[in-house]
Parts: sequence; C-alpha cells; structure tokens
Amino acid sequence: MSLRDVAIVGVHATRQARVIDDLTPMQLTLGAINAALDDAGLTRDDVDGAAVGWPGPGGLIGDSTSWARFFGHPLHLVSEGGLDNSGARAVLRAASAIETGLCDVVVVGGGSASGPFVPGGGSPNFTPPAQAARGPIGAGGQLDPWGGYVASNFALVAQRHMHEYGTTREQMAEVAATIRNNGHENPEAVMYDRGPYTIDDVLQSRPVASPFNLLDVCLVAQGGAALVLTSLERARDLKQTPVVVLGGAMEFVRGAWTGGSALRECRDLGKAGAKRTFGMAGLKPDDVDVMCVYDPTSFEVLRAFEWMGLCGEGEGGPFIEGGTIARDGRFPVNPEGGCLSHAWNGVQQMTLKVVEAVKQLRGQAGTRQIPDCDVAFTSMAGSGAMHVEMALLGRA
Repeated sequence: MSLRDVAIVGVHATRQARVIDDLTPMQLTLGAINAALDDAGLTRDDVDGAAVGWPGPGGLIGDSTSWARFFGHPLHLVSEGGLDNSGARAVLRAASAIETGLCDVVVVGGGSASGPFVPGGGSPNFTPPAQAARGPIGAGGQLDPWGGYVASNFALVAQRHMHEYGTTREQMAEVAATIRNNGHENPEAVMYDRGPYTIDDVLQSRPVASPFNLLDVCLVAQGGAALVLTSLERARDLKQTPVVVLGGAMEFVRGAWTGGSALRECRDLGKAGAKRTFGMAGLKPDDVDVMCVYDPTSFEVLRAFEWMGLCGEGEGGPFIEGGTIARDGRFPVNPEGGCLSHAWNGVQQMTLKVVEAVKQLRGQAGTRQIPDCDVAFTSMAGSGAMHVEMALLGRA
C-alpha cells in the first residue's frame, strides 16, 4: 500500500462563532464526529481509531483512549493529543496507520465551546495548565513576562523578512484583504458580511505587533470539525467521492515556545517537506489548484509560497501581487476565509483546512467552488513558526 491507498471519506465543520455558549465541548465534538460519519455513510460501529481529544466530563481529559467506551468496542489506534488530533498532522498519522494495517477507520477532530478562551476573548497564554501549576517555567516563564504572545512572535519573523528582502506592508495587506473577503462572502464564516475589505482598510486598522495591524491577524473563535479516513478500497463503496492522500510531510525545528521566533531558524522550514510531499505524489507545486494553508497572519501565507517552491526565498510578496491568491487567481488561497475570517477555534482550525480542501475536490464548495479542482494543498503549523505539516490531496 501507499498513502494513495488511503482516502478521506467523511468531513464536517460545525457552526463557528466568536463564542458558543449553548453547547459544551463534548456536545460540539460529538456533533462533528456524528456528522462526519454520516457524511461518509459509516457508523460508530465501523470506527476503530480515534484521533480526538477527550473533552470530558468523565474519563481522563485529553486522553483519546476514553473514546473506546463511546464507540462501544476496543480501539486499535488513539492519538497523543493536541495537534496530533488535527489537520494535516492527524491525516498523515491516521493514513500511515491505515496503510500499515493497524486499523481500518479513523476519526479525526474535536471542538471547543462554552465561553472565550480567556477573559476578554483573547488568545490563551503559552503556559499549559499542568505546567502553570508547577510555577513559571518553560514556555510561559520565558515568554509571558516579556509580552511574547502569539502575534508578536510571528511579527518577529515577518519584520526580519521585510528587512532582508524588502517585503512590504501592502503585500501582506493584499493577502489579508483577499482572505477576509472570502470569509465576508461565506455564510459559514465568523466574519460573514463584515466586509468587504480593501488593502487600505488593512493598513489603517489598529496596530497589534509591528508590522501587523488588527486585520493582518487571525480571529479567535470557537467551533469544531471532524474527518473520517479509511482505505481507498473500502471508500469506493461509500457515499462520497473518495479524496486520496497523495503525499505529505512534517518538519520540526525545535519545541514551540522555547524562545522567541526568528527567521534564521525557520527560513528553510518546510522546504524539504514540500519536496518530499510533491515527490511522493509525482507532482509539482504548479499542479496545485487550491491552497488551504495556515494563515495565523497575512505574512505566513507569503512564506508558504516560498517554502513550497512556487517562488524563491524573499519573493513571496511580489509573487502574490495582482490577484494571484484570489478565488479566480492562479493559486486561490483559503476560499472559505481561513483563520483570518472563517474561524480560528483552537487546534481544530487546522482540521477546517482539510474540510475545505475535501469539499473543493468533491465539487461541494458552493459559490466559492474553484473550477476544475483536482489537487489541493493543505498545511498547518504552530504558533511562532517552529514546525510545519502538510498534505497533498486529490480525487481518486
């Protein structure tokens, strides 16, 4: 077998909203799982792998083994938790397990709900709860006292890129305006009907962390998402057109939040992975029809074009100018609105990227459908740009 012998057969994105206070995390997670299984034409009885964090009540919070009782039978695969339950990383882990025969049907996903992440609805700080109980050590102790929050760490990378290569604020603002306008037109997006946005709107929004203004930075919201994967052989008898995993890769440069972010550390991150991904598929970056890439900030989209190999290092800004990433452009990016406008909902915003890629490949994206979509590229990463995961998907 190969990754091509594994297919994504079910997807679902729940309601996404700034705050969801009428559902618990468990209810939101169950809603995503059940709807994704229904989309695939499968039931809980078919599932023998779970890459889904356990939200409680009961069981051990975060421990995927707790899902065995929910599914009503032993599971053959569970995840470690966190980002292992989301996006491209979870897809590659699940596909590898199915390919090697460890399990047959894997559910990926989760959800967050019930109030803002922190008072005021801002992004959470970096100190995990268990670590915080032991005192200010590790990531929290190194970064929190100095204002090393999410946007400022990404800003360090972007500012250096501007200094070295002449990347402009206007180029970043074109990315932000394009993706936010996609969300403005998507009824499922948190920022639906909040635009349209111009480049000047982005440039004139309030500063957050130089060089970023408010509209350059993703929103904080809540919601859930889920995927179902199985073998291509089994997928051919199910409800939906199978979407196969053509290739993928993961790269890590160091532990997240173990120091400030720097371009010198991450400038090459993703390049080897992209070569591996497209080599596995026998394709080139030019073959991609839609890009569902990580967009915590406008700049990270520019950098993705560079490490993918679509342009040279430092050329991401000029490359996207003039509508390249618009829905009718050569490389449409995040047609549903991405993290900038659809939703950033904790780790499952990574899964939303895969859901959109699958919908585009099935031809089920409605008014945002990219014509003749055969190949989709999806990526995820961590705050501070210290790791990147990617998957290349195509129609069977």
